[in-house]
Amino acid sequence: MPTTRTDTDSLGSRLLPQAALYGISTLRGGENFDISCHKLAHEPALLRALARIKQAAAAANAEIGVIAPDLAEAIIRAAIEVEQGHHGEQFIVDLLEGSGGTSINMNINEVLANRALQLLGGQPGDYARLHPNDHVNSGQSTNDVVPAAVKLAVFDTSQALVAALAHLAETFDRRAVAFDEVLRLGRTCMQAGQPMRLGQAFGGYASAIRRAAGSLARAREEMLVLPLGGTAIGTGFGAAPGYRAAVYRHLGRLVGAPVRPGADLFDAMQNADGFARISAEIRIGAEVIGKIASDLVILSSDGQAGIGELKLPAVQPGSSIMPGKVNPVLPMMMQQVAFAVVGNDAAISLACLHGQLEINHFEPVIASRLLGSIDLLTRSTRLFADRCVAGVEADRERSLANLMRSPALATLFVPRLGYTEVSKLVQLATTEHRSFIELAIERGLLSHDDVLRALRDSTEYREEMA
Repeated sequence: MPTTRTDTDSLGSRLLPQAALYGISTLRGGENFDISCHKLAHEPALLRALARIKQAAAAANAEIGVIAPDLAEAIIRAAIEVEQGHHGEQFIVDLLEGSGGTSINMNINEVLANRALQLLGGQPGDYARLHPNDHVNSGQSTNDVVPAAVKLAVFDTSQALVAALAHLAETFDRRAVAFDEVLRLGRTCMQAGQPMRLGQAFGGYASAIRRAAGSLARAREEMLVLPLGGTAIGTGFGAAPGYRAAVYRHLGRLVGAPVRPGADLFDAMQNADGFARISAEIRIGAEVIGKIASDLVILSSDGQAGIGELKLPAVQPGSSIMPGKVNPVLPMMMQQVAFAVVGNDAAISLACLHGQLEINHFEPVIASRLLGSIDLLTRSTRLFADRCVAGVEADRERSLANLMRSPALATLFVPRLGYTEVSKLVQLATTEHRSFIELAIERGLLSHDDVLRALRDSTEYREEMA
């Protein structure tokens, strides 16, 4: 049996391994765009989405009589194999391919055609009976298939990110309850502000993350509005009557969600603002967590030379030269993730901006950066929650000591001691490098219990009266 075969296209002929399920279009795309280690094979969610679209298209075309039932069944069986994770080594096109998605679409078309031929008892490359374009791609164009697949992949993968954000919010909520009685100094502009409780700060973190999760969940629903059925530019030319209604019905069953065409398929083909919108929500979520991570770094700076009010789990030694040093590596990881997601969002924004006329041909980079952000933030958020936030402890004594040394407490006792007396004490404390509270207790104006009682009362959250 021969070990190679010859495939031919409009540019000529090429030799391929006989066992290869991809064809000449994929081979050319693999060679032309071999620029990274990130291939179509490395995005299983995108492959699943492509396979489901091809299944739905084959079923729709069989239903309306465009494709013979046995050919459609073979394509569907091949697509199910891909959806289940088989034949991954056949998807060799770089995700950043420069053909506007054509190489991606042809990679899946050729693999499904050749695998379907095998299932029918034929050989790869023998396209007289079943063709990648005429049958697998029937009623479709790269221009409606690829953005539809990217949307479905984003819808699929972002569910785990919404869950990860909710998990992180719940983790902060639990620490907020644990820290409810921990008195601390609230700071603004890195200076003393007002007394508060550590639980209030952690509750605020939880609320911000939960809000980000809710916004992402709403943006995620927009990914179910697809350009599929618009074919090349939105006219639907090349798709037989009845195809569009049938393909959405079959695809909805496969996806398990109410997929639907855009209200205007020309708009759906021209514009990629849905990708920009969900990317922005992911970026905002990463920025929220990155800011919180920065707070944890500051508050856990060591008690000898820094603030020292939080104790983060010690997960690894922090220095190759300084013995005993432990760094806040997990919050720092989250900061770096935020930087990367912001960069990905900038690339997506530029790609959405630079669509031209009837289509956006930069969807490969949108897919690469958007799916990358989702995966990166999902993984890191869960690690951050479980390996850092869940184990954060408060140094209650240090927190209270920092608060008691702060001149911010002076305002708290103006109603009791009077403005003039408090001003004199603050000035004297500054001159003697002592705390206002220490002097007030020393002079018998306040007791330690008076101070704690006032602090607890002042940090009780009060709803504004109607």
